[in-house]
Amino acid sequence: MKKPPYEYRIAIIMAILTVIPIGATQIGWYFYGKMMGFNFGMVAGTISVILAGYLMYQKGWRDEDED
Repeated sequence: MKKPPYEYRIAIIMAILTVIPIGATQIGWYFYGKMMGFNFGMVAGTISVILAGYLMYQKGWRDEDED
């Protein structure tokens, strides 16, 4: 699969690192209370960092395009 342009890759990484943990925290907080929402956010944040690291280092998304 072809990599998206560099600007899109950075935006995708930023979205993964912000939207997923914040969304998990908010949804967990709404349905299960403050403590469980915080726990959901921590778990989702850990998974998001692992996914972002995989994309950046294993898939080479941190390197700029060489056209």
